[in-house]
Amino acid sequence: MKTIFYGKKISGIVTLLPETEYTFEDDMKYNNLSEKQNRKLQKTMGYDRHRFFKSETYVSKVAVFGLKNMFEKKILDKNDISAIVVSTTSPDFLIPATSNLIMSELDLDNSIFCMDTNQQCAGFTNGLLQAFMLLNNDNMKKVVLITGDVLAKNPDRSNTSSYPLAGDAICITIIENCNKNLPIYFHSIVDANLYDALVLPGMGFRVVSEEERQKFASAKYGGYDYLPCVHMDGQAVFQYVMHAVPKYINETLEFAKINKDDLDYYFFHQPNKFMVDKLAQKIEVSENKVPSNVVTFYGNSSSSTIPVCICHNVKDTILKNNYKSMLAGFGAGLSYSGIVMNLGEFDFCEMIVTNF
Repeated sequence: MKTIFYGKKISGIVTLLPETEYTFEDDMKYNNLSEKQNRKLQKTMGYDRHRFFKSETYVSKVAVFGLKNMFEKKILDKNDISAIVVSTTSPDFLIPATSNLIMSELDLDNSIFCMDTNQQCAGFTNGLLQAFMLLNNDNMKKVVLITGDVLAKNPDRSNTSSYPLAGDAICITIIENCNKNLPIYFHSIVDANLYDALVLPGMGFRVVSEEERQKFASAKYGGYDYLPCVHMDGQAVFQYVMHAVPKYINETLEFAKINKDDLDYYFFHQPNKFMVDKLAQKIEVSENKVPSNVVTFYGNSSSSTIPVCICHNVKDTILKNNYKSMLAGFGAGLSYSGIVMNLGEFDFCEMIVTNF
């Protein structure tokens, strides 16, 4: 899919972080790897620390706290909200939508449109697509995009397959129409034949067959025989990111008719530092333009890694400056979506450590 939008902007981002933080030194005590193996893993993947929400925390609870905080600071007027879009793989309930639950806690007008979407690591870019489409309708003011999960709470710290990269964060992004009629280029690709490279098989209505259970418990998927957790064929995902994603990024740049050197920043999903740095090499862009430090400080927070990356790296400069940017999410599906747009002159860009 390729499409172009005009006259829209991100006006601000708030990142909400968990209180609980674990360092890599803490984590080393819980796995069976030697110190030498742990240090090699740390150096290669860029792990240093990550944060997890407490067991009683859920998405709507954090989002409501964040939005009320924004109302109190007067950086968002509840009367300007026209839609709430939630991108999460850990909804409060299967029904109703988590966006409905958030709306119920905020005394919002009942004309507000609510929807949830489940796009995992491409959740932010695909969520922006939903926001841009909604803003094409008359009388729309602001769309609230909420991204993030609480999948990592109560983590199994002995699981060296997925635990070291895991992390929680929930982000609130405000999108609205603007007078600047600059183009925004959106491009997406879904390689559905690779769907089983990254799955969370034990929490849906489909009964997992014995053959599937054995597959997901195999060494190929990390050797973890527990269905209600993320199972990843690491080699398949790595090959996808190293070979398919660079091709798709270049296709997005071609669609936007922009030279890759003319962009100021590339804000990519952050599976780990190694992959992001390799991506920069693959597309032949300076690593200075491709921040890769999110997993180092926060962990991989799925649909929130891109807004976390923006807040961590440019929150002090993006309020006054404009950056020609590319955003790219890629992950479960396997899927990719990329956006080329101007980011800047935000009304706010904050990171808040909560008590959740």
